[in-house]
Amino acid sequence: MPLINIQNAYLSFSNIEILKNSTLHINNNERVCLIGKNGTGKSTLLKVINKKQELDKGRIIYKKNININYLKQENPRNINISIYDFIHLSLIRNQDNKKKNTNSTIEVEKIINLIQLNKNTLLSKLSGGLLRKVALGRVLIGNPDLLLLDEPTNHLDMKTVSWLEKFLKKFSGSILFVSHDRHFIQNISTRIIDLDRGKLVSWPGDYKNFIKLKNDSYRIEKIQKKLFDKNLEKEEKWIRKGIKARSTRNEGRFKNLKKLRIEHKEYKKIEQLNNIKINQSENTLGKIIFKLKNIDFLINKEYIIKNFSSTIQHGDKLGIIGKNGCGKSTIIKILTGEKKPQKGEVYTGTGLRIAYFDQNRSILNPNKSIIDNISYGTDKIIFNGKEKHIIGYLKSFNFQPNQLKILVKTLSGGECNRLLLALLFLQPSNVLILDEPTNDLDLDTLQLLENIIIDYKGTVIIVSHDKTFIQNTVNKFWYFKKNGSISTHLGNYESFKEEKNNFKKLKIKTHQSHFSIKNKKNNHFNKKLRQVLCSIEKIEDNIKKLQNEANGPYFLQKKLKERLLILTKLTQEEKILEKKFLYWELLEQSLYKKNK
Repeated sequence: MPLINIQNAYLSFSNIEILKNSTLHINNNERVCLIGKNGTGKSTLLKVINKKQELDKGRIIYKKNININYLKQENPRNINISIYDFIHLSLIRNQDNKKKNTNSTIEVEKIINLIQLNKNTLLSKLSGGLLRKVALGRVLIGNPDLLLLDEPTNHLDMKTVSWLEKFLKKFSGSILFVSHDRHFIQNISTRIIDLDRGKLVSWPGDYKNFIKLKNDSYRIEKIQKKLFDKNLEKEEKWIRKGIKARSTRNEGRFKNLKKLRIEHKEYKKIEQLNNIKINQSENTLGKIIFKLKNIDFLINKEYIIKNFSSTIQHGDKLGIIGKNGCGKSTIIKILTGEKKPQKGEVYTGTGLRIAYFDQNRSILNPNKSIIDNISYGTDKIIFNGKEKHIIGYLKSFNFQPNQLKILVKTLSGGECNRLLLALLFLQPSNVLILDEPTNDLDLDTLQLLENIIIDYKGTVIIVSHDKTFIQNTVNKFWYFKKNGSISTHLGNYESFKEEKNNFKKLKIKTHQSHFSIKNKKNNHFNKKLRQVLCSIEKIEDNIKKLQNEANGPYFLQKKLKERLLILTKLTQEEKILEKKFLYWELLEQSLYKKNK
C-alpha cells in the first residue's frame, strides 16, 4: 500500500487553478522531486499532504499511523531560543504521551551532533544558512515515514548540501521534496513529479532524463495545438457559412464544434519567460571596478576577512563561495560601502551603476502590489533608451495583467524573486551584484538568468551555493577558507575544484613523503622523491605567479600576444604539475612494493 494516495484532486484559489483532477501516489523508500514553475502551487501541495490545506474536491488516503515531518520554505524568524530547545520542542510535539521518555534527550543530542552546531547557540544569532541547517535538524528527528521538504538547499553552503545529499540517501523513509537545484535533484531523486497547469505527471528516472522527456512532450504538445487550432478555425468557417448546422445530418458536427470551443477556452498555454533583457549602462570609466588592498574585517575580535587583496575588473564574472556564516555577504557590503573594513583600502571605480539583488528582498515592499513595487505611480518606463508600457514589461516576467494588483506578501518565494529580478533589470546598470539569486527560482527562470549573465557586458558578482549555476556563469572565484583567509582562483567551478583537490593531495603527499624519506632506507627512491617534491614546489610557485599576473590590475592593458602567452604558460604549467603528481604516485607505489 502506498504511503500517500491522492485521487481526483481539485483545488483553486480565486482564478488560479492549482490541481485539476490530479492523482499522486508515494510509495515506501522513494525520493520524489516535485517540479513546477513558480506560482503553480508546489508548496500548497505539500501543505495539502501535511493536512494544513483542504482540497476543494477529491480525497487523500494515508497509510495507517503515518508519521510526516514538514520543512517549510521559509526559515524560522525572530526566535530567541537555543538550538537544543528548538529541536527538543519539535520532538515532544511529535510524540504521544506513551512515547515520551528520557531517550528524547539522546535523540536531540544525536541530531545536533549530526548538524555539527553548538546546542546552546540562540537561533536569533544564526545566519540564514545555519538557520536552514537547524530547521532541517528539526524535521529529521523522530524517524518519520515521510519527509516533506520545501526547498531544503536554500541558503545552505556547498559542503552542507553534500552532507544533506549523503544523509537523505541513507534515510530509511520516503521523501517528497521541492527543489530547483539541478545538481541536488540529479543526485537525490528516484522519480520526478511535474506540476504543470494543474496536472501531476510522473516522470521515471533522474533529472537529465526528465528534461529530455519534458522537452519532447512540449514539442509534441505545440504540434498538436497547432493542428487543433487549424481544425477549430475550419469548423468556425463552416458554421459561419450559414449551413443548416442543426439538421440531422450536421448535428454531430455541430456538437463537435461546441466541444472544440470548450477545449479551446479551457486550454492553458505553456507559460515561458520571453524576451527578457537587462537595462545595461555603458557609463564606466577605467578597467578597475573594485580594488581591495590588505583588508581586515573583524566581528567580536574574530577575523572574518584577514589581509585580503584583490581586484575586480570590468567584465569579470566573479563567484564568491564558502561556508555559511564565513563572511560572503559581509564582503559584498564592503564593496557597496554599506560596511567599512577596520584596516586596509577599498577603491571603487568611477561611473558605477550597481543593481543589487539582496537575498532578503529588502527593496520589495510586501504591503504593496506587484505593479506598485515597479511603477512608482507611472504606467510607462524607459528601458535601454526606449519607452515601454509597464504591463508589457511585467508580462515578459510571466506576471499577467489580472495579477498586478496582488500584494507582494501573498506571492510565493519564486514569484518574489522573479519580481525582484524585474525590478533590478529595469535599473540602468553596469555592475550586477547577486546575493543568493537562485533561491526559489524555477528551472526555466534559472536557465534564463544564466543566459542573461553570460550575455551581460558589465561586471557580475555572485554569491551562490548552486554548483550548476556557478559552473555555468562565473570565470573567477573568491574562496573563503578558515580564519578570514580568502584565496582568488581563475577559471570555472570545475577547474577550481580540481585545483583545490590537487592542493589537498599535495599536502597529504608531502606529509607521507617526509615520513617515508625519514624511515625508508632506499636512497635511490628517496632521492627521486626529494627531487619530485622540489620540482612540484617550483611549479606551484610558477603557477601562483602566473595567476597573480593574470589577475593583476594591468593584465587587460597588455597586448593580446602578451596575454595569450601568460595564459598559455599557465595552462602548460598546470599540465606539467599533473604529470609530476602522476610520477610521484608511481614512485610512492614502487617504494612501497620494494619495502613491503
